[in-house]
Amino acid sequence: MTPETAAVTWAGIVAALVAAVALLLLVPSVRGAAVRVLLLAIVSGGELVLLGLASGAAAAPYLLDLAAAAAVVMILLLAGAAAAGAGPRIRWLVPVVWGVVVLPATALLPLLATAGCAGTPCALQDFGGAVPLAVAPGAFVILAALVPAAHRGALPEPGSRASLVLGGVLWGAFVVWIAAMEGAVDAYTPVLLLAGAVGPAVAAVAWLLVDRIRRSPRPVARSLLLGVVVGVLATTAGAATVVVPWSLAAALLVGVVAAGVARGRTRSTSRAGAVVLVAAALGLLAPVVSGDAIGILFTAQFETVPVPIVIGGAAALFSAAVSLPVWLVIRSRAIARS
Repeated sequence: MTPETAAVTWAGIVAALVAAVALLLLVPSVRGAAVRVLLLAIVSGGELVLLGLASGAAAAPYLLDLAAAAAVVMILLLAGAAAAGAGPRIRWLVPVVWGVVVLPATALLPLLATAGCAGTPCALQDFGGAVPLAVAPGAFVILAALVPAAHRGALPEPGSRASLVLGGVLWGAFVVWIAAMEGAVDAYTPVLLLAGAVGPAVAAVAWLLVDRIRRSPRPVARSLLLGVVVGVLATTAGAATVVVPWSLAAALLVGVVAAGVARGRTRSTSRAGAVVLVAAALGLLAPVVSGDAIGILFTAQFETVPVPIVIGGAAALFSAAVSLPVWLVIRSRAIARS
C-alpha cells in the first residue's frame, strides 16, 4: 500500500467513523453503545478483511473502507432492533449476525463469482458495495414484521435540529468515503466527489417535495434526513459510472419512489427495511441502465441487466433467511414479556 493509497484509505475510514459517532450521539436508542459497537466493528471488519485478502476477492484499501462503513450499518441495525421490541441484550443479535455472517458473505461472494468479468457484460457494477451495505441490511430487517405489533416501538426520531445535523454529517461523510473507495487520487476523484455531493442532495429535495405535496405531518428536517439516506443508497453502486445528468435523474427517482414506499410510516423497522431495499435496488440498476459507456442507454447490451438482479436478489434472500431465526428469537422473547 503506497503512502497515497494509505492516506486515501484512512480518509474513508475516518469519514465512516465520524458518521458512526454522529449516530451514536444523536439516535436515542443507541447512546451508550459505543464500546460494544467498536468491538463488534473490529471483529466483523477484521473477519471481512482477512477473508477478502485470503480469497483474493478485493484489495486491502477497499476492504478496510467497506469494514468502516459497516460500523454505520451496525448502529442502524441496532436501532432497528430496539424499535422492533428487542430487549437491551437480545437486540445485539441483529448487528452481530449481520456483521459476522451476512456482511462477509454478501461482500465477498459476488466479487468472487464475477472475478473474471472485468469489462464484460457479466461484471457487477457496484462501486461502493451497495449489495452488502444496503441490500443485505434492508433484507435483514424485513422480517421484523414477525414481532407482534403490540411490541414494536417506533424508530427513534431525532429532533429537527438533530436531524439537520445528522443529515449534514452523513452527507459530508459520504462524499469523503465514496471518493476514498477509489483508493487513490486520480481522474475519477472529481467524479466521485460530485456524485457523493449531488446524489443525497437531490434525493433529499425529492423526498421533501413528495412529503409537502401529500401534506405529510413529517417535519421538514426529518424529510431531508430520510432523503439524504436514500440518496446515499442511490449513489453508492454507480458513483463512478453514472454521471450528470443521469446521476441527478437516478437520485430524483429514488427519492420520489422511496418517499412513496414509506407513505409516512418509516417508523416501523420492517417498513424502513422495505424503503432501504427499494432505494438500494434502484441504485444498483442505475449503472446498467445509464452508466457512462456501459449502460444500456449507450451500448444496448441488455445482457448486463440480469447481473444486479440475480446477485442483489440472491443477497437479499440469503440475508432474510439468515435473519429468520434471529427475529423468531426476538418474537418469542416479546411474547414471553407480554
